[in-house]
Amino acid sequence: MIKHATFVAEHVYTLPPVEVFSAWADPVVKARWAGGPTGWSPRLELDFRVDGLERYHGGPPGGPAHTLQARYLDIVASKRIVYSYDVLLDQVRVLVSLATVEFARHGPGTRLVHTEQAAFLTGDDTSPFERHMRAALKSLAAELHDSAPLEAEPELGGSAAQAALMEPGGRAVQVTVAEERS
Repeated sequence: MIKHATFVAEHVYTLPPVEVFSAWADPVVKARWAGGPTGWSPRLELDFRVDGLERYHGGPPGGPAHTLQARYLDIVASKRIVYSYDVLLDQVRVLVSLATVEFARHGPGTRLVHTEQAAFLTGDDTSPFERHMRAALKSLAAELHDSAPLEAEPELGGSAAQAALMEPGGRAVQVTVAEERS
């Protein structure tokens, strides 16, 4: 049975929207903060433009292999990113999602709101997905050297051990930058 869910994760950064947005657009920077937990050796291909594709492949040693395939549907610099994607675990499609990322001025900084409307094709527990979304936004803060959020964030559910699996760490990342299309 398919399980549908909508998730919203917010994070306030002390940097202006143009700087936070650029961390999504630059393939080298994005690979560092969105590459997955410690121990994964992901490959990232990023063609960051409307109709451009993003492909990610990685996973924990011994599997399963995680493959994400995304298409950018709308991009307005420093304002929003809209994309759709699917996730495969060892060649089995487990998730299809529509994601929006909004960048809004918040005093001198940025309020980022990441919303996902997901269809879990295997009906699995969705809580690791939500923890992963929130951990990615914290990893982005670490990448931006933004250690002092402007306001407190909501507490995550689940055990500390589960949340720790999603924390960023030193990981080797291979990046492929897509060539400009004619």
